[in-house]
Parts: sequence; C-alpha cells; structure tokens
Amino acid sequence: MAFQAAPQGVQVRLQMEQNGVNMENVWNVDVGAAVTPTILAAVGVLFDGWLTTNYSLLSSSSLKYNQIICTDISVANGAQDIRVPTTANGGIGSTQAAGNAALVASLRTIHTGRNFRGRTYLAGLAQTNLLDAQHVQAGMVAALNLAMNVLLGDLLVAGYKLVVLSRWLNNARRAVALLTEVISIVTDTKIDSQQRRTAN
Repeated sequence: MAFQAAPQGVQVRLQMEQNGVNMENVWNVDVGAAVTPTILAAVGVLFDGWLTTNYSLLSSSSLKYNQIICTDISVANGAQDIRVPTTANGGIGSTQAAGNAALVASLRTIHTGRNFRGRTYLAGLAQTNLLDAQHVQAGMVAALNLAMNVLLGDLLVAGYKLVVLSRWLNNARRAVALLTEVISIVTDTKIDSQQRRTAN
C-alpha cells in the first residue's frame, strides 16, 4: 500500500515486555510544524518524562519498558528518535494480573465516530488494582485519567497536540492522513483485553 503522509505528524511507540510477551502502545502527535530531528528528540524526551513520573506508576513491576520510538510520519521513510526509557519497569510491586488484562482510556476529539477516537491501553495491571475479575478499583480509573490529562497538558506546553490519526473516510483511503486533536479522556472500571496491542 502506498505511503500516506500525516503532515506535522509524529508517531510514538512505547514498546514493552512482560514475561517474554511483547506489547506496545501507539500515540500520534501533531507537532505544529515541519518535523525535524530536534522535534523528534523533544517528543521522545517528553514521553520519557511522562512515563517516569506518571504512566509507569500504574503498572506492575513485571512490565518492562524497552524502547520509545518516535517516527516522522509526514514523509515516507521518515527519521526516527529511538531511546531506552529512563524508567525500566512499572512501579507497583504486587502480584501481576492476567497478561492481556488492561485498563483503557478512550481518547475523544470534537467529532464522533471511529475515525475520530483512539485508545490507550494500560498494560501490566497488578492484582492490587483489581476490584473483581471484571473491574479495577475506582482509584485506578482516576489515576489513569489524571495521567492521560497530564500528557495532554505537557504536550500543549511544548506546543504539540495529542491527536487521533484517521487514514480512512467512508471506507475510502484518504489522500492525506487527518490528525484531530484529543480534547478529553474517558475511562471506566471495566477490564479490557490488550490482545490487539501484543506484538507477538
């Protein structure tokens, strides 16, 4: 399939591992200008700092953070910034939950529909996070919501935006990918599955 540009777009991949099983989360960022190596590095530093101070604190210490890969998706064969995260593992030293169990944050834009919504999966849940087999503790929902809103704020301070990337419209591939700003985060206590985010 031919390359589809996302002007001003940077893709951020957090590659993780738990008990030998690879996982990842993918975010997209509108950097508000032509993407440069300096900008790629700045986005990488920002996500690394957020991972250390917020996101990692919500996962089991059995979850390992391997790489943060920032890729210029505005051009074909775009440059990358690849870094080993400052924080190596999740911050909760409790018995781990099932490997595919995840808490989900829904990324909402001003528009409705699948083309304008995204998801972040919190991998590496710990047993202490769980209320029962189907739900997490309410405090975990609040903590993930806070962490995601911190990310939104950090990006805005840097002049960037967390966005939802849309490549299709009415079952037709767009000529140019559309980046739409995330304006709110929605979470609930339901445990979801991260199977689609496992890289195996």
